[in-house]
Amino acid sequence: MQFLAQIGLVAVIAFFTSMASDAFSASVQGKITDGDGNALEHAVITLVGDSPELASVSATMPSPVMTQQNIQYNPFVLPVAMGTTVTFPNKDKVRHHVYSFSKVKRFELELYGEDEEKSVLFDQQGTVALGCNIHDNMLAYIYVARSKIFAKTDENGSATIQDIPAGTYTAYVWHPRMRGDEEDLARHVVVTAEGITELGFEVPLKRERNRRRSTY
Repeated sequence: MQFLAQIGLVAVIAFFTSMASDAFSASVQGKITDGDGNALEHAVITLVGDSPELASVSATMPSPVMTQQNIQYNPFVLPVAMGTTVTFPNKDKVRHHVYSFSKVKRFELELYGEDEEKSVLFDQQGTVALGCNIHDNMLAYIYVARSKIFAKTDENGSATIQDIPAGTYTAYVWHPRMRGDEEDLARHVVVTAEGITELGFEVPLKRERNRRRSTY
């Protein structure tokens, strides 16, 4: 009897493991354009689960690193979840002084040189604009997302979030130059496990700032 009970337990575990695997097979594919229909790079799509069981689900993201190289920040936009520590390595032969006056996170990383790095914890949702006290042309953004499910668009304006549970979400989009609030464009979306759920956003933009970047 004990042997049969063990077999039954293994079967139950296998069944629920299979269900969990199926639940995380959904994908969302987003396409972001500006008001003229042009593909919009550097936009972030965030999904917020409308039910409590989806609240702690995470998307797989690259390591949170904001590199200083060739007198620029890389990447230009770095999306992270609340509670994330971002490292700031200096790969230039000159020293940098990283700072932000943003309300979400005010900080300064005073002068440090090549192959040195410092780090900052980002624990509030919102946008953090970065500058350098030595090089005025250096500009980048850390976007602290409102959930752990997000992705950034590429040069084609496309972003894909994979392996998330099927369910109902609110989708938000953000871009450094967007006009208005994220809530203005927010929408509900039903994600199913049967196929790829597609999202499209048209984001109105503010006038471009006079910075020496070709992709801003």
